Amino acid sequence: MRRRNMRPLIFLLFLLSCSTWLLSQSAPFTVNVDVPLVTVDFTVKNSTGKLITDLNRYDFEVLDNGEPRDIQNFSPTRTPYNVLLLLDCSGSTRDRLNLLVSALARFADQLRTQDKAAVAVFGEKVDVVMDWSTDKTKAINIPDSPMCNGTNFYDALEWAEKKLHGASGRRGMLVFTDGRESNAARKSIIEDGLRLRRVVPPLEDRAFMNILKGAKESDAPFYFVAVDTDINPGKAYGGPIPDLQQFRARMEMLAKETGGDIVYPKTPAEVVPLFLQIGRELGFSYSLTFTPPRTRDAKPHKFEVRVRGQNDYFVQQSRSTYTTN
Repeated sequence: MRRRNMRPLIFLLFLLSCSTWLLSQSAPFTVNVDVPLVTVDFTVKNSTGKLITDLNRYDFEVLDNGEPRDIQNFSPTRTPYNVLLLLDCSGSTRDRLNLLVSALARFADQLRTQDKAAVAVFGEKVDVVMDWSTDKTKAINIPDSPMCNGTNFYDALEWAEKKLHGASGRRGMLVFTDGRESNAARKSIIEDGLRLRRVVPPLEDRAFMNILKGAKESDAPFYFVAVDTDINPGKAYGGPIPDLQQFRARMEMLAKETGGDIVYPKTPAEVVPLFLQIGRELGFSYSLTFTPPRTRDAKPHKFEVRVRGQNDYFVQQSRSTYTTN
């Protein structure tokens, strides 16, 4: 009797062992490890430093220690930025004071509550009128002092480059000036039988080239509201046209090499498109997330965001490493 009851039990155990073996072959045992996503904010510029703002997630790839990773989330984002306003108060720009004040008011209208601005005026030296602030209602007074008698444009730009280095996050500079440097390099030429001293081209001006190098290293676009140039001359005599052309060439080179821009307004309304452009470019970035490998080696991983098929596009990332714990 006992032996007869044992047979069904043995058969049942046999069936259970077979089913367990079959399940182990079709569904291997796995342990899921929850690995947090890696997030990075970044911007893309072309070879001239111009910000690229029309890309989508399929334009990018992520390489993690050389291995491709899947992009999980992607979006363009609006980011806070810092902008330094550098205003020329020298005698050659005084008759444009009304344009300057109107331009400042219009620029303040474009700033968002999270954006910071600093304002400085320059002539023979630089004077900070307002340090970094989010308060766009502050009154800005342009001083009428002896420091405005000359124009040390290069010194002002060098000061501004250092000021920008001290600002965290996205940053840029807007300069209101005629670009006339009192101590610009000159050379003697003969014109119509007369010996004249003319401003040399930018590439022959060692002091300017040093300023240009610092501007490019600042990683900040330089925007110019250029007044009283050979393109938009003022009422007063600004100097020989060849000299004005060389001063303008310097501003154009600074704008181009840093990814900024330049306008030559005759009325306050003509500077508004530039202000809108500054807000779009400085306040824009991309953000994406990707899944790191499922390992907890506690070793730093280096990753790189690339633009597919665009060797002349350069990506600047908010971070380039992470560690799995």
